[in-house]
Amino acid sequence: MKYFALVAALLAVAAAMPFDILEDEDGGQYYAVPVSREKRQQGGASPVATLSVNNRGGNALSDSGYDLGHKGTIWSNNNHQVDGSGYASKNWGSHGIKPDQWGGRVDYTYKPSSTSVFVGADRTPGYGTDASAGLKQNLYQNKNFGVDVTGQYGRHYGGPGGTGKPEAGVLLEAKGTF
Repeated sequence: MKYFALVAALLAVAAAMPFDILEDEDGGQYYAVPVSREKRQQGGASPVATLSVNNRGGNALSDSGYDLGHKGTIWSNNNHQVDGSGYASKNWGSHGIKPDQWGGRVDYTYKPSSTSVFVGADRTPGYGTDASAGLKQNLYQNKNFGVDVTGQYGRHYGGPGGTGKPEAGVLLEAKGTF
């Protein structure tokens, strides 16, 4: 009986609290979280915090849940910029309060040559960790045309299948505006 009273009290408090839920054209629902800070960073983008409640394409309860993320510029000056991001996800159908998946990424950009490097990892308890690193170099750029080369390395560690073989690739990309 005391658990029923506790759940009823929590539901009453939750129903009485005003909050904004936004919905996009795909039906994903997002809870608007205000972000405040002392002072805006010089020359960098402001941090972005997101909390979304979504349906990941299925009809089952386990196909929907929430995602909580944050990204922003860690440090920036005229020649260098370091950006970071992190997230945690939880399915409604899973047990416990711990996230089902979490991860993050750090990007470094050398602005004069548009060279960027990144490292990232995603962890799913019981299924292992995916780690990745990459480099993107601008080979040629003008007003209407650009050529980039990208190299990327990734590997899966742990989980039921064990540590996987490394995967690597190189991409040559050309973009033009006509």
